[in-house]
Amino acid sequence: MIYDNILDAIGHTPMIRLNRMGSDTERAEVLVKFEGLNVGGSIKTRTAYNMILQAEKEGKIGKDTVIVEPTSGNQGIGLALIGAVRGYRTVIIMPDSVSEERRKLVCHYGAEVILIHDGGNIGECIDECMATAMRMAAEDPKVYVPQQFENPANPMAHRYHTGREILEQAAGPIHGFCSGIGTGGTISGVGEVLRAKNPDIVIWAVEPENAAILSGGSIGTHLQMGIGDGLIPGNLKRDIYNDICIVSDEEAIRTAKDLARLEGILCGISSGTNGGGFTAGEEAWEGKDGGYGAARYGGTLLFYPVVLLTECRIDVLCQRGIIPHKEFHGFADFFIAGIGEADAAAGDFLP
Repeated sequence: MIYDNILDAIGHTPMIRLNRMGSDTERAEVLVKFEGLNVGGSIKTRTAYNMILQAEKEGKIGKDTVIVEPTSGNQGIGLALIGAVRGYRTVIIMPDSVSEERRKLVCHYGAEVILIHDGGNIGECIDECMATAMRMAAEDPKVYVPQQFENPANPMAHRYHTGREILEQAAGPIHGFCSGIGTGGTISGVGEVLRAKNPDIVIWAVEPENAAILSGGSIGTHLQMGIGDGLIPGNLKRDIYNDICIVSDEEAIRTAKDLARLEGILCGISSGTNGGGFTAGEEAWEGKDGGYGAARYGGTLLFYPVVLLTECRIDVLCQRGIIPHKEFHGFADFFIAGIGEADAAAGDFLP
């Protein structure tokens, strides 16, 4: 099959059963929707494309439009990719706490990057990123800000595509669904579809320990980039999830390493967050009587890993003691949460 362009290849990512993580035959079957194999390397290409398509249909953008979006995650990479293919100048506004490699990926697609200083509160930094984007829109009528946190085309992509793919691939009921909270689009859109099919499904939201806003925690800076932006997004349906799991940076990194070491799934830190969330969710599910426990054994749990090229800042990892300085000699010698040979190869051509 020949695609007309790379955007036609978005979606239809594989569903993979975990075999060595949670291998007890009495435990729930755990499935992974492997969005790391999606165009652009993440699930966010789906939403980026749908937001731009809807804006085109509604006449909000034209050939001279400049797409400007504040983001700490893969949405910026996805929009940069879409802009490259559709011919739009794209500007991505990011916290300076995101990885250098992520910035390079955005630039490699031809987009521009504006960095906003993260002074230790990711929520305040994201607010400043958004304010910068809106100032640019106020000053230039050609600027279009998709506003991923509020744009209904974001969860729509999952409601009409991702969720339906999951049901088709699973060919049976999904008893549990775990998703990190960034824009709220994934858990809301996919969650609606899965709950319509199985009203008894248990859905749990996952958030970083240092940005657990849904749980009423304090907001700081963390390494689980792309989720936990220190705000409650408008796209999040707060009645869609049954429970919330909080995952530390260390747990997210450890789980991401285990996914690669035990399952051959190379993924980023936020995927480790989801993996840590499904582990905590399993424990919570198993421990409850009548409710979660009734569907516990023989059930099917689903979570998302998303591959990112070098999803963390080595300096922060060293400073926090997660890796000793002496163990890091270069990207080719180091693997953690999506850092490894793929990154070394990417580094050969990234600007």
